[in-house]
This record gives sequence, structure tokens and C-alpha cells, in this order.
Amino acid sequence: MITEYNKAKKLIEENDGLVDDFGGASDDIIKKAQIALGVKFPEDYKLFLSSFGALTFGSIEIYGVFREDFENSGVPDTVWATLNERRLVNMPKHLVILFNTGMGEMYCMNYEDLNSSNEPKITSYFPGFSEDAQKNEVLYSNFGEFLLDMVTEEVN
Repeated sequence: MITEYNKAKKLIEENDGLVDDFGGASDDIIKKAQIALGVKFPEDYKLFLSSFGALTFGSIEIYGVFREDFENSGVPDTVWATLNERRLVNMPKHLVILFNTGMGEMYCMNYEDLNSSNEPKITSYFPGFSEDAQKNEVLYSNFGEFLLDMVTEEVN
């Protein structure tokens, strides 16, 4: 949660040579992103968005929100990427993309699989496979845990 997010943020700040962020997103843009996707972002993800917008850290790219024109954006804009996958492969509306492994798998906030704080768990999604074929394997219990693991791996 917030504790894990704060640890991740500290690691990011200590390794700023690996950082390429998009500048924090305003509250207004974050609100518009939630409306466009039809979800309410968890607190740790909102903190991430207001600090970084989106983040490239070494070789990883964490999707976020950094401009208001979602339709004419691109990777790593979570609104653009999610709406695009919803259009292209009919990705379910309860998934919001956070990360693309580059191996055909996406890590998503899953609003149908909530943790004890009522926030979306991070699950896998394979675009192009039917909903029946999806395992939606739980990878992390929250965004902070996901971010901390990703940046720790990259630093090591």
C-alpha cells in the first residue's frame, strides 16, 4: 500500500540516473482519466500519478497519466493504452493496463479482484485471448507492491 509505494518512491529518487518521468499529473487530469476509464484509482496509484505522471525506470515502463488528450496519446499513457485494447481486442472494462512485459502479457489493475482495502489487485492479461482462456493470475495485491517489486528488480 502506501508504505510500499513510499519505499518504491525512495528507491526511484535514490536512483535518479535510471529515471525518465513525465512530470506529475494534475488532480484535474487524474480525475478525467478515472472518468474516461470508468474506475476510481487507488490512493497509491494517484500518488504515483501526481509525482511521476508515468515512469520509465531503467528498462521498465510503468503506465500512467501525463496529458489531457488521451485519444491522441500513446504508450505509456494508461488511458490511451487501455481504451485502445478495449477497442482492438475487447479487453474487459474492469482491467486497466499498468505494464506491458513485451512478451504478450500485460499487468493490469483488476477492478473485479479487490484486496482487503477494496483496491484492485494487479493481475495478468493476455490480449487477443478469449476471456475464458484468461487466468487473470494475481501478481501483486496492490499497486505499491507492484511498483516496489519492479523498481527493486531494476536496481538489482
